[in-house]
Amino acid sequence: MNQVNDKIESRGSAAEVLAMSWPASMGMLNRTIMQFVDGVILAHTGPEGAGLVAAQFLGTLVALIPESLATGTLTVVNTYVSQNLGAGRLKHCGRYALAGLLLALIVAACVAPLAFFNQPIMQGIHRLQDAVGGRETGGELVGMEAMYFAFMVGSIVLTLPTRVLEQFFYGINQPMRVFTASIIANVFNFAANYCLVLGKFGFPKLGLLGSGIGTVCAWGLQLAILSGMFFSRRLHERFGTRGWLSVKAREIVDLLKIGYPAGVQFVNDLLPWTIFTSILVASFGPGHLEATTVAMRYMSLSFMPVVGVGVAATALVGKYIGAGRIDLARRRAHAALLIGMAYMGLCGLAFLIFRYPLVKLFVNPAGPEAAQIIHNASLVMICAALFQMFDAMGIVYVGALRGSGDTLWPMIATTTLSWGFTVGGGWLMVRYVPQWTSVGPWITASLYVIVLGILMAVRFEGGSWQKIRLLERAEKD
Repeated sequence: MNQVNDKIESRGSAAEVLAMSWPASMGMLNRTIMQFVDGVILAHTGPEGAGLVAAQFLGTLVALIPESLATGTLTVVNTYVSQNLGAGRLKHCGRYALAGLLLALIVAACVAPLAFFNQPIMQGIHRLQDAVGGRETGGELVGMEAMYFAFMVGSIVLTLPTRVLEQFFYGINQPMRVFTASIIANVFNFAANYCLVLGKFGFPKLGLLGSGIGTVCAWGLQLAILSGMFFSRRLHERFGTRGWLSVKAREIVDLLKIGYPAGVQFVNDLLPWTIFTSILVASFGPGHLEATTVAMRYMSLSFMPVVGVGVAATALVGKYIGAGRIDLARRRAHAALLIGMAYMGLCGLAFLIFRYPLVKLFVNPAGPEAAQIIHNASLVMICAALFQMFDAMGIVYVGALRGSGDTLWPMIATTTLSWGFTVGGGWLMVRYVPQWTSVGPWITASLYVIVLGILMAVRFEGGSWQKIRLLERAEKD
């Protein structure tokens, strides 16, 4: 009998989910914390700080679009690793991780050259802003946006392999390794950005350029740490993590077959939000984009830890399915749901009560339109407060479904609702009730999050995921 079955009742649902999810949550916060810290530092560079924060946010968001398809696809490394762990097929864990690394390197080689087309890409976005809004929004920051986009899209050669290694460690129930690497990387990122953005300790004051340099170096450091752990002799002896020659085409095909719906889901969630932010909201002017940028900084701090809970749900559901314990898989998913909803519910309450002081942290009072930015951002924070718990439902249930291999249905639901509510509904608000300004699109975007959360709950509780058998066709050791 394998070790999973021997220790299957050794702890309660909530305890196991918490033990897995808190380091996973902190690990998933890596990029968000980097961007949040960078934003706070940039906001205090002077009167132009709010504009630099918006340029950083938009450059990052656009760069994530080409990366998101691969990122979503590679999340199923966790699914295959955890199910093979539960089934006691340890060498297969390493093979699926190595297959994921191969896919990551291939995609990175194809996407990174987009950095050389940064100017026309960002200029095209500004032309769309003007066309949708029927007004000249101005492109004063397009050069800064393009520069930061180049840094972020080029760093895919570091971020994609990092994501694969993270998913492997989540899958083998060792999230502390990811947490440790992310803490070291974030400390380095803070120090590098403090020195390079503000010009401290004899370093040149580089502003947004310094932020890009520091963040990319931090990603490189995190990849180096995780790689050292992954290729260590101890892990290789247990999981075969150096066995490149043992990787078969079937592992790559498995990742693509089950992973592509998750990748498409990522794209069709991120792309509509990018259009929503960079075109619909920005069509009302830079002040509205800056206000949304500030509010979304806090939304990231709210939902990213719950993404970590969703990652834990994927790993635990996968492990117990592999061990043949569907009952425990369901119980772990429900425990993860309660934890996620409790956290995001508290965040929603904080958004509602403390929205003004939270917003002011990112807005220089001496900057242009500071009062209007604070007012607009506070309205967005109210919208965010209303959908927090539904967002938790969607995130955790999608993670649980992914652990079973159920990725196609969430992809269809996300694609339909995001384009229908976030983009379609947002455009209708811009077109027919422009007097509501950027709050109009935010109302329809909030409806998207609420409806998606409810549908994911219906899907999971319906139980169709229990019929999926990912490992049935797998070859035996």
